Amino acid sequence: MRTRRFLASILTFLIMVTAFAPVCNAAAAVRVLFNEKYLDFDVPPIIVNDRTLAPFRRIAEELGAEIHWNQESRTVTAYKGDKTVILKIDDKTAYVNETAVELDTPPIIKNDRTLVPVRFFSEAFGAMVSWDNASRTVLINTGEKASKYIMGYYYSQSYQDFLENLDKMSSTAVKWYSLDKNGDLTDRDNKRYISVPSGYENVINLSKEKGVEIQMLVFENEAERLSKVLASPESRARLANQILTVVEREGYDGVNLDFEYLKAADKDKYNEFASILYKELKARGKSLSISLPVKTEKADWWPGYDYVTLGRNCDFVVLMAYDKNPGTPGPQSGIDWVEEVVDYAIARIPAEKVVLGIGYYGYDWGPSGRSSVILKNNGATYLKFADELSRQYGLQLELDEKSGLYYGKYTDEYGNTHQIWMESDYSVDIKAKMVIRKGLKGVALWRLGYSSPSFWDTLMDNFNPVKFK
Repeated sequence: MRTRRFLASILTFLIMVTAFAPVCNAAAAVRVLFNEKYLDFDVPPIIVNDRTLAPFRRIAEELGAEIHWNQESRTVTAYKGDKTVILKIDDKTAYVNETAVELDTPPIIKNDRTLVPVRFFSEAFGAMVSWDNASRTVLINTGEKASKYIMGYYYSQSYQDFLENLDKMSSTAVKWYSLDKNGDLTDRDNKRYISVPSGYENVINLSKEKGVEIQMLVFENEAERLSKVLASPESRARLANQILTVVEREGYDGVNLDFEYLKAADKDKYNEFASILYKELKARGKSLSISLPVKTEKADWWPGYDYVTLGRNCDFVVLMAYDKNPGTPGPQSGIDWVEEVVDYAIARIPAEKVVLGIGYYGYDWGPSGRSSVILKNNGATYLKFADELSRQYGLQLELDEKSGLYYGKYTDEYGNTHQIWMESDYSVDIKAKMVIRKGLKGVALWRLGYSSPSFWDTLMDNFNPVKFK
């Protein structure tokens, strides 16, 4: 009896090891991001003694170095300009212009490919090399400014911001469409101020003239309406066909789905809807992007959103990395929290399909509730402005070191205390650099009508917009 129990225990253990092995192997994969482009290798990079080794030919090609392999001496020689680098298989001594350099790990041969230490080889030719542990990615940069996808959300009172910054965007997503109580597409939701504005054709035409993609944003945040429209194959197909009709009629380049507060019970139905719409759009040469509420490894607030499946059934996702907990005064998009959000996403969706949403605004919490606030008065009729609050009440914004956001308090004319947390250009800069460091597709601004010249300057200091013309 004991023997049988022992054998059963061993069998159970082996089954568990087998079941979890693929997950462990997947987690161990190492990637190389060269000037914002992921490199493909016929033999994957490996880690030996905490050093990453990768096939030298692929790295040398990107660095623009000429290479020579001596089979007899088992030596790699690479040339670029006045720089010559020599490495020998299984030898920890390398040479840079005849100067000996001791390596932590020597080059090796694996599957008939020569693998060299990536950091040493790249830095020898002047590149900057860093390591992102969360995504297990080596980042190599030769100093060239990256090009990233920059999307601006277009909603109420966005037109002037759109005009002034069209040259700095890759795309705009117009929030002009939602669902009615029957689950049908509508462009006249007056209660929520979601409708196609007069003169909308100008936004579409200008976008196309400037090489900027224009996305049809379909928004819904009422869980019951979403449940109704996703309920059956027929209702899902009906909405998909309604969206496709508008896309073709108006000439949109793609669709952005922004379905919020989705019930957990509707997860599989939403997956199916996204899959159907994605296939139909791709067949027409159009794209699909999905705006996602965010999660971290510590907390899944939104179990209805299946990151793996949705990420597979779209061209890219936008992480709505703001409004962490707007019911409570505090940082809503701190850089520490945003990195957790990004790391959760890229563990499930390829980083090159992830766009980081930046909410360039903040909240003023007072006794009567919460109001949206931006840094400077831009004439918007529905916002508070920090510069005016400073003049009127002496508000002083300070930079919170941990979150990177602005923080401040003031007392109004009635003696009420107000607390403000809002995005800063410092946090925007850190997030832009995070996009580069993590190898993300780009950023999305929520929203046009909130931005400032300093916001765009900060983005442009980090990367250029991808253009489609």
